[in-house]
Amino acid sequence: MLSELDRQLYHFWRRRFQGRDAGSPRIAVVGNCQSFGVAYAMKTLNPAARVDRFTIIRKGLATVDMLARALATYDHVFSIHFPKGYLRDGGFEQLRERLPNVRLLPSLVFSGYHPDLVYILDPTAGGRPLDGPIGSYHSAIALYAYLRGMNLEQAEALFSAQVYDALGYFDVWESAAAELLGLARAAGVDLSAEFMRWSRGVPFMYSINHPKPFVLFDLARVLLRKAGLPAADLPFDLYAVDDVVRGVVFPVYPEIAERYGQTGSYLFKRAHFELESGVGDFFDLPGFLKASFAAYGACKPAQLVTPRTQAWLDDAETRRLFDFHAADALARKYAHA
Repeated sequence: MLSELDRQLYHFWRRRFQGRDAGSPRIAVVGNCQSFGVAYAMKTLNPAARVDRFTIIRKGLATVDMLARALATYDHVFSIHFPKGYLRDGGFEQLRERLPNVRLLPSLVFSGYHPDLVYILDPTAGGRPLDGPIGSYHSAIALYAYLRGMNLEQAEALFSAQVYDALGYFDVWESAAAELLGLARAAGVDLSAEFMRWSRGVPFMYSINHPKPFVLFDLARVLLRKAGLPAADLPFDLYAVDDVVRGVVFPVYPEIAERYGQTGSYLFKRAHFELESGVGDFFDLPGFLKASFAAYGACKPAQLVTPRTQAWLDDAETRRLFDFHAADALARKYAHA
């Protein structure tokens, strides 16, 4: 099956053979789901440039040589550090051997808003992510509640400030910020000033690896200027395009958002890319839990493994904590009914 990258390479060479390759400088952005936002911002900030995006999100037919030959025609190449497996015969290191001047594009990852988000990597399917109601994103608390044999009402009771505090969810911000800024520094980029600005407004992430578009706009400006390229002082809102929101949105829980002076919700959004077919599907917390439990019920126990939930299940003190909070929350709910 052709991947996104395979199709992009085909259209690249077709355009080249037809002589339609206007624009200077020529810029290529090689990346994941964040790459469109970066490429779009680079074109907006430097409209005279030719900016093309090459997407690395799943394995296809392309080889390192095929990608390198295309990228060699560009003046500037920005690429994420992708592992082997996406190209047939190598990864980023092999690409850099062919193109020593490729600049590293940092992938922005931040878990401060979403400490409950986990992946379930199915050990019976070679570690392939297991899908739930909104794709590969899962709630660690929901999974624990299911594995512990709780009912839906008990599970919902666990989504509270008391439980988040006991689990350390309110203490993730500093380490998450250090990780994001460290990954940027490893790519030769200082985003400390930008991070401070992002932190003052609405939550700047849709999930742990899906930044909002104004974040990618700022990243693009920093990358262009570091490469010695012009980058206009344009406000993002004038030309805003939000490609990322068409994917999954994992909410920032209200109790967590409140800690940072922001507003959260329990509205979970399923990915929706075919906009002509409708407006998409959403779950409130009870609906998300019901759909999650249904998905887990269709799996074998051996498939439902994450290090975090397994550690909770193995620790008697943690089990007692969950059981107490579930019972206490339900008691308080019915006392006020």
